[in-house]
Amino acid sequence: MAMTSIRCAVLGADVTCVTDLEGAVLKVICDQYADDGTCRLKASALRGGPLTQLLERVSEHTLDTHGTLCSLRAR
Repeated sequence: MAMTSIRCAVLGADVTCVTDLEGAVLKVICDQYADDGTCRLKASALRGGPLTQLLERVSEHTLDTHGTLCSLRAR
């Protein structure tokens, strides 16, 4: 296993990913990452209403999909 620092576009900071030997992400170490694989920041933005969602997507292109899954987590 290896630990890699990756820039998260949603959080705007570096987070640590634990990967296996093939590079698949096993765990994301981030205070906004929930155990079920969702990003708390994406989930809270989706609850903010249509205007909040639009402004977030236009300004930072971080919520291009309506999902709340962490984009760093392997599916």
